[in-house]
Amino acid sequence: MKVTFPHLGSMHIFCKAIAETAGIPYIVPPETSRKTLTLGALHSNECICLPFKMILGNFIEALQKGADTIVMVGSGPPCRLGLYDLVQKVILEDMGLHYRWLTIPPRLTWRAIWKNHEETKELRKELSAKNIFLFPYGLWMGWKKMMACEALEKLAMKVRPREISKGETQRRWRQALSWVDGAKTPKTLEGAVKKGKTLLQEMEQDHSRIPFKVAIVGELYTVMDPHINRGVEQKLGELGVEVTRTSWFSTHILRSVRQNKANQASERIRFFEASKAYLDYDVGAECNVSIGEAILRSKEGYDGVVHLMPFACMPETTASGILNKVGKDWDIPILTLILDEQEIEGRIQTLLEAFVEMLEWKKGVA
Repeated sequence: MKVTFPHLGSMHIFCKAIAETAGIPYIVPPETSRKTLTLGALHSNECICLPFKMILGNFIEALQKGADTIVMVGSGPPCRLGLYDLVQKVILEDMGLHYRWLTIPPRLTWRAIWKNHEETKELRKELSAKNIFLFPYGLWMGWKKMMACEALEKLAMKVRPREISKGETQRRWRQALSWVDGAKTPKTLEGAVKKGKTLLQEMEQDHSRIPFKVAIVGELYTVMDPHINRGVEQKLGELGVEVTRTSWFSTHILRSVRQNKANQASERIRFFEASKAYLDYDVGAECNVSIGEAILRSKEGYDGVVHLMPFACMPETTASGILNKVGKDWDIPILTLILDEQEIEGRIQTLLEAFVEMLEWKKGVA
């Protein structure tokens, strides 16, 4: 058995930690690249969304490297993520690639648990007693690494707008993530996080700068993965913008196991309630949340909102139209970026630069 999983921001560090700690053989797909996207697009329908193509490309590259077991997250309707496994299985089989598949359900229902029981029947035969015994510890270690990665990314969001040397935050952040990834014990992980935070905080900064505050909203995968969104967080930060977002892999997991009612869920509920001024029903996925967050960020004094969506994403296409009105009604600039497999790096940079110039003009600092 050699397990693999898709890239999603730093999610691969979480998955790798589980497998490594439990002693389960694994293969991390090559870092997502243009080749990854080309492979995914080549074997996909033209109209399918960009995350589908990226994930499929991850799986093709991992299987070609020797992986034989795919672990994939699931989702509910109307987002097509919940159907990725059905379509991708057909594509991979048509390509002559051999694999086993395990879907992690978006909700831990009895039906989902039974489905996982059936899917893992053959896999369990290949696990030793030691693998099974260490698996809970692996989950815990993976969770600790995930929270460490997210804490470092949030810190990078704060320091990047004030960096003196452009790109230095990104370089140091990637170094800090590599320390977290390489940690083998809770003690070394704690040291890696402390060392990483120090590396970011001690970077030369201009503390006299007052950055713009911009919230990033939109489809989960597109918001969380810099390969999908072409590094929007980094680009905005280097343009002098402090970015915030509420889409994190940890919050997605907590919602799935229904353990975040006190904190993250209450924030999500606030966004959902705010969206009722424009929508009196649940469109699904992140549509209502994207709209509600834009409204509340305006009330909180944010300077703008960047809305990210894959081409042909139905929930976010709905949100995009309503966000145009939200921007006018609540006097907050909103930029929607529609992402597909075309080479659009230069276009995104130009749009973000124009967006920041508009924020400067609006604030009277141009």
